[in-house]
Amino acid sequence: MAASAGQPIATRAQGFVNSLVGRISGYNPFPAATGGAVPQTISIDGMFNKWSGIGLGAWIYGMLPVKQLPQKGKAKTLGKSLLTGGVLGGLFSTGNPHNTNILSPSRAITVSSSEVSYT
Repeated sequence: MAASAGQPIATRAQGFVNSLVGRISGYNPFPAATGGAVPQTISIDGMFNKWSGIGLGAWIYGMLPVKQLPQKGKAKTLGKSLLTGGVLGGLFSTGNPHNTNILSPSRAITVSSSEVSYT
């Protein structure tokens, strides 16, 4: 917003809308207002991660109407905390949240026929 100092209010409003919508969705409704595309920095897909799933499960466990289940109150509180933390952490994470491949890609080895000897 510092770059828009001294500009008309309509131009500043367009820049603000571009920044806000561009950071969330990656779409820039007024591309000429900011001088270029604003990159998406909020990851909607990142909200659905293992921590938010565990938190949702614990929260549902705490909400079950069965009286004999142990630690229902603590599970509900922990579930809310994990769900909130997982959603907020995933929302502002960078990178692909679904890239869980820890193996490096293998390279194919090619051998020419001149390198192979038949004995």
